[in-house]
Amino acid sequence: MLFLYEVMCFIQFSDTPVEIRNGADVFLRQLIMGLGYGKYSESIYGLILFIIFLIIMCINYNAIHKLSLKFTFLLYMFVESLLWSFGFLIIMSFSENLILSIMERNIIPEQLYLAIGAGIWEEFLFRFGLIGISLSFFTKFVGYSGIFVALIAILFSAVSFSLFHYLGPFGDIFTYKSFHLRTLAGLFLGSIYIFRGLGITVYTHIFYDIIIISMPIIVANA
Repeated sequence: MLFLYEVMCFIQFSDTPVEIRNGADVFLRQLIMGLGYGKYSESIYGLILFIIFLIIMCINYNAIHKLSLKFTFLLYMFVESLLWSFGFLIIMSFSENLILSIMERNIIPEQLYLAIGAGIWEEFLFRFGLIGISLSFFTKFVGYSGIFVALIAILFSAVSFSLFHYLGPFGDIFTYKSFHLRTLAGLFLGSIYIFRGLGITVYTHIFYDIIIISMPIIVANA
């Protein structure tokens, strides 16, 4: 999905001087650029992501070494994530407006590209990043662990995830209703991350956004 996101970005914006990227992706890029690497920022950004990937692989080396790569397992992940995304859709449907975590521009290729980016980078930043940091902080520095700490980490991540959508020039106008709904979405995705892992959470987020994008087209052709 990350490869597809970058390829679609290249195709979509190859003839323009400006790229439209997911907000979490932009935030992480600006964070690296703010460290003062200048023209090397993009290379450093890619290097840091690669190092994170290697760390994850090393931590899970024993589990990876014992298992063989099975593409049918990836298919099972797709199916499970799709089921979770429908559950996500049902939860969000209790609101008058379904929340979409990408820019609501009527350009289907761009919306699809941003949907993939949202699933990857928002889950990487808010679930893998914030929940992981919160759990490590409470476990290693405070000395607490267990379900209560997990709930605090999920709540912190969910609130941060919701507030993030109101930041910057492209941020939404803040309303308590949309804030509560996005926080609920963050709680749902955070719970999936804790119990099912990052991969399922990323695909669930992507499939949810794709379903929302597709609904107007399906209704118009019905």
